[in-house]
Amino acid sequence: MPNIKKKIKELGFTTQQIAEKLKISQQAVSQAINGNPSLSRLEDIASAIGITVSELVSDDPQKQENEAVLTVSKDVKKITINIEQ
Repeated sequence: MPNIKKKIKELGFTTQQIAEKLKISQQAVSQAINGNPSLSRLEDIASAIGITVSELVSDDPQKQENEAVLTVSKDVKKITINIEQ
């Protein structure tokens, strides 16, 4: 997993600031950043700091140019993705 903590720091945020925005504990943010966060938690963190999940987890800004962002409702049961080249 990319260094999410580094990305947050690069953007000038602290875990305390993110926790306040998300109305969760700083410990919960730290656990998500340093552990194995759920997609939902990644979405929350990315939204709180004004970037996409792709930007949050990508180590290589060049890769982001060829990425597409898919946002779906939490009610969706199945997602099928076809990649065209």
